[in-house]
Amino acid sequence: MRYFNLLLLSLSLGYGTLNANPSINNNSTESWMESLTPTQKLTATNIILASTVLGWGFSQWGYGEESYHTDNEGWFQRTTSNGGSDKLGHFYTNYVATRNLAPLYESWGYSKKEAGLYASFTSIMISGLLIEIGDGYSVHGFSQNDLLADSLGVGAGYLLYLNPSLANKLDFRVEFNPFVKTDNATDISTDYERMKHLLAIKADGFEAFQDTPLKYLELHLGYYTRNFNHDHLPLAGRERNPYIGIGINLSKLLNPTIGDYSKFFNYVQIPHTYLEKTFTK
Repeated sequence: MRYFNLLLLSLSLGYGTLNANPSINNNSTESWMESLTPTQKLTATNIILASTVLGWGFSQWGYGEESYHTDNEGWFQRTTSNGGSDKLGHFYTNYVATRNLAPLYESWGYSKKEAGLYASFTSIMISGLLIEIGDGYSVHGFSQNDLLADSLGVGAGYLLYLNPSLANKLDFRVEFNPFVKTDNATDISTDYERMKHLLAIKADGFEAFQDTPLKYLELHLGYYTRNFNHDHLPLAGRERNPYIGIGINLSKLLNPTIGDYSKFFNYVQIPHTYLEKTFTK
């Protein structure tokens, strides 16, 4: 995932915010964008993102420094670098990118289905395939595991974007807790020692709960790892932690106060806003 996926995540969330609140767009930028056709906007977006990946890859990730090779990284085994948290990171990043680029593309005049397809294409081609091919010519190696996780994230984003009733019931989120004590071996975007990934099932998406106080509750099914730190720590102390929790739907709770900005909480879980039962392995 590394730095670019953090950038892509930020851009995607930003696009979603701008699309939901067009009044905060910069007038000059809006005027320039309005002069382009939908196809030109789509092409320019993909060229800019792809160029950013390649430029950063050659300057920071070591693209071109090794001959092409692959790497079988495994999945959720104790012997892997991060116990599977990195794969959930790939899934999540592509999910968020697809979910948030799609409304941007739809605002340019594409149909909902077209916007979902084009957003999926951007995500998997740039955050997925292009990065993995570049990795194949670096110390990292091309990872089929990463690409599959990317693809599943794109598929989930596409499915929920085209099915609002399902999106009202389900969120995929990441939690980042800066107060977890760890010596991070890499940058913040891959600091899995401080992350959790989860599926939130929201009571408000079910008609039976919508007129009751239970509409503010949600069920969490999550996973996190500790003491892996990119294979820097010994096997004996490594933890893989599936968990179940009951939380508060902050997006629902805060929507009357902050409006569409509350959608941020559909993607980000705030620490200590839920009760958790962990099953450490």
